[in-house]
Amino acid sequence: MKKLLFTLLVLLLAFSPLTAAGQEEKAGPPTLNVLFYSPELAEQYNDMVAAYKAETGVTLDITVLQTDYRSVLTSRLNSGDVPDIFMSSAYADNSTYKDYVYDLTDEAFIQELEPSALQGVTVDGRVLGYPFLVQSHSFIYNKQVFEENGITTLPRTLDEFEAVAKKLQANGVQPFATGFKEFWVLPQTAWQAIANVPVENYGGYENFVSMLNTGKLKFKDIPEMSQVFDLLDLIGEYGGPKPNESDFNDQTSALATGKVAMIHQGNWAEDSIRKTNPEVELGFLVGPTGNNAETAGLMFDSNQTIRIAKDGENLEESLAWLEWLTTSEYGRNWIPGQVKQLSPIKGAAAPDSQIAESTTAMLGEGVPGYPWFYQMFPTGTEQQLGAIFQGYCAGLTDRAETLDALDAAYTKIAKAAF
Repeated sequence: MKKLLFTLLVLLLAFSPLTAAGQEEKAGPPTLNVLFYSPELAEQYNDMVAAYKAETGVTLDITVLQTDYRSVLTSRLNSGDVPDIFMSSAYADNSTYKDYVYDLTDEAFIQELEPSALQGVTVDGRVLGYPFLVQSHSFIYNKQVFEENGITTLPRTLDEFEAVAKKLQANGVQPFATGFKEFWVLPQTAWQAIANVPVENYGGYENFVSMLNTGKLKFKDIPEMSQVFDLLDLIGEYGGPKPNESDFNDQTSALATGKVAMIHQGNWAEDSIRKTNPEVELGFLVGPTGNNAETAGLMFDSNQTIRIAKDGENLEESLAWLEWLTTSEYGRNWIPGQVKQLSPIKGAAAPDSQIAESTTAMLGEGVPGYPWFYQMFPTGTEQQLGAIFQGYCAGLTDRAETLDALDAAYTKIAKAAF
């Protein structure tokens, strides 16, 4: 009798509403936890999320951050709350997140990507991340402002940029919006000024970074660091009365309305600029490397990287999303069509982007396209060195003090990383 009652009880529990509901929830489409940055793409992210859910039933619960992104990601990783899908930089971040990320090498959709886009996520022949965008950064200029002020020869050297800035200012036009309030703008601007130096003087980018990591080379030992300070001084001098209060939104809106003539930004800024002024005509300028016109170039790379958590509960579903992003009609057109940037996918359409078109044309004409070598620096250097450059631009430190601070911060981060 007891055995019969026990059997009945088991059967009742098996078909109870609570158990049935739980089984139904488990069988339903999953929700993928996603952590991304680039809030300027929030609208595009949301459209992609809606399209994927409509097609597959799978929800991407996406959180988009910017300035505190890395600290939030680090906190989540340390606590075990690893997102199913998250973003990082390429290069040094391959090592930073290697214990958390899934090896994508053998996934069929990886073969659909341009090999050049994979260089920043490949370690010892293994692909540890998905290159999200192919991007370029340098100086963007408002063509109408240049034309109205009689600037017909585009600057390539530091002296030529200064001559343009003086002419604009004499005509009552502010030459630059600095963006110095954003810590990430400063390293991008600064390191472009010496983009040719690692190859010319230190045996290549990997050797250059290795020498910095081991302490064999210090920033204060690099003579060309003067080019960095010269460029930052120039932008600050002609960047308005409060250069350290200018942020990304100030840069894009000021350039769009013709309040300023130039900003140092990447092709990701174009959408924000054109939202302010859809009729604006934009051009791209090489970044000066001192006064050598031959080495002035663009920074061109695929650095923004999507990572998949290798131990995530939704690993297969996360990989399925990446496959969809790479091979579906919507996915192939999402980056060029909505994000309006260059896609890493083979044969993808060209975006409706003036900066992307300029980038392709300039590289085709032989303008140097430099990798984002500063992303090879140990994780954490971008923000800390950016803050040090902010202090310099605010007048808190001179050149020698800034170099000492850069070396001290880099040494500390490198020792912790290796």
